[in-house]
Amino acid sequence: MTSPTPTAHRLYAAVQDPKPQAVVIHCSDPRFQSAFEQFITDELHLAKGEYIPIVVGGGAGVLGHPEQLPKEFKFLKERLELYRTTFPTVRRVILINHENCHYYDSLKLKALAHLGQHLKAMLDEAHEDLSLVSRVFAQLLSHLGYTVELYYARFADAEHSKVVFEKAGG
Repeated sequence: MTSPTPTAHRLYAAVQDPKPQAVVIHCSDPRFQSAFEQFITDELHLAKGEYIPIVVGGGAGVLGHPEQLPKEFKFLKERLELYRTTFPTVRRVILINHENCHYYDSLKLKALAHLGQHLKAMLDEAHEDLSLVSRVFAQLLSHLGYTVELYYARFADAEHSKVVFEKAGG
């Protein structure tokens, strides 16, 4: 009886002694992944290992609603606190929301189901939420000492094949 031939495992590169400069939080929407990666590399000038990606449905939006989304807020808050101690080289948090976010659509549907016609103030776009995120960050996460940068990604053409990023104010 012959013994099985050991399977050769493919080797992948690892970052030696990473010193990330930023945490980047963006949505998991597959339509935007390539654009997010290119934006981070080409415009933010962050290479792999120079940032910590947090990819989650709704992206930075959950930070704008700590009362309505306490579990999601707690998850991101705890990660940011952990990275602050684990990687003291991190000084920036980059928050990216995007146009036509399915996460926001699902939130609106849930809110409408619970609140019915009484719902008046629901935000229409993830873009508007960035100002909320900025305020919440200043109030509840300022102890981390991060510089916060806000961006909004939107489709640049009718075919939804190109994306443009805009710096958003706080």
